[in-house]
Amino acid sequence: MAQSLSFQNPLPARELKKREKRERLLNASLALFREKGYEQTRVADITRAAGVAKGTFFNYFPTKERVLLALGEQMLGRLGRVDSNEIFQQRSTRGKVKAMFHALAAGLDTDRALVKEMVYRGLRLPDLVDNSRAQLDFRAMLILLIEQGKRKEEIRQDVDAAFVADALYTLYFQQIVLWCSQDFQTSLPDQLDRVVDLIFDGIALHHRE
Repeated sequence: MAQSLSFQNPLPARELKKREKRERLLNASLALFREKGYEQTRVADITRAAGVAKGTFFNYFPTKERVLLALGEQMLGRLGRVDSNEIFQQRSTRGKVKAMFHALAAGLDTDRALVKEMVYRGLRLPDLVDNSRAQLDFRAMLILLIEQGKRKEEIRQDVDAAFVADALYTLYFQQIVLWCSQDFQTSLPDQLDRVVDLIFDGIALHHRE
């Protein structure tokens, strides 16, 4: 069975119902944004598709743009949807980080127009993961992998794991922005591999395999 990278305690029934309604609004928004486009989708369309009253929408999202931001949290950088086996079956620390980035970026090609909308509307990419545990999980996992690499003598002992994690975290989102604004000669996963190699070539204790 696939392992999850995050665990949640059972929620009270009332809180669970609120989360379920929020998810219905998000799912309806995503489907409509894909079908009609962000600009052509109205709040009334979203609430109708979600089966809730129009006023209910504003209990969860003050504006339609906030729905886009919430979808960004789900699509960019949420470790909870990543199968840990995809990461830990890799032998090297470099391979684990690459697998993590590939898993996080998986499926973005399908929603490239929507991701572009997020970026072009001026949403700061760090905001897309600041409203939940996602940013903490993202950086914490990178720090864990780097510390493991040091113990395995793949990475130099003088390396500051938190500093490297911050650099990788920032570069990941930078590549998403660049991917939205221009066409890479390589695929997004290949471009992310280049970023990981750039960092690891500077911190590795041994030459790249």
